[in-house]
Amino acid sequence: MKMLIITLSALLNVLCIYAQTSKAEIEIRNLEERERIAMLKHDTVTLQKMWAANFTVNAPFNRVLLSRQELMDMVNKGAIQFTSFSRDIEQVVVKKNIAVTMGSEQVVFTGNVPQAGQTIKRRFTNIWLKQNGVWTLTFRHANNLCAE
Repeated sequence: MKMLIITLSALLNVLCIYAQTSKAEIEIRNLEERERIAMLKHDTVTLQKMWAANFTVNAPFNRVLLSRQELMDMVNKGAIQFTSFSRDIEQVVVKKNIAVTMGSEQVVFTGNVPQAGQTIKRRFTNIWLKQNGVWTLTFRHANNLCAE
């Protein structure tokens, strides 16, 4: 009987941990979708709230951006604007106040940029940090894949 109680307690603990992780993963996946839609709709108000002030991006155009403002300037100038943007999240890992998402994206740029009208496939890693109960996108790496 004692062994049964210990086993059930251990199982209950595992289930509670799994439920918490699942809830956090769902929250991160929802945030990823909100960020994707905000990028597609050029919704800078939402992006301003979702991106950390020190948002650091290793961008697919071979440059490291060191702040949210630097990226917002590019968005506002139309250097980052899409007619199409899809994201396939392959993995979400949440550890306490850090969440990492990895997967692939497909974008079509618009405007006066060299890649306008072309479908660009890329891989990405996003890192979210939770501070004061709020998740913000704090680090990102994206690299374009070679054309097939």
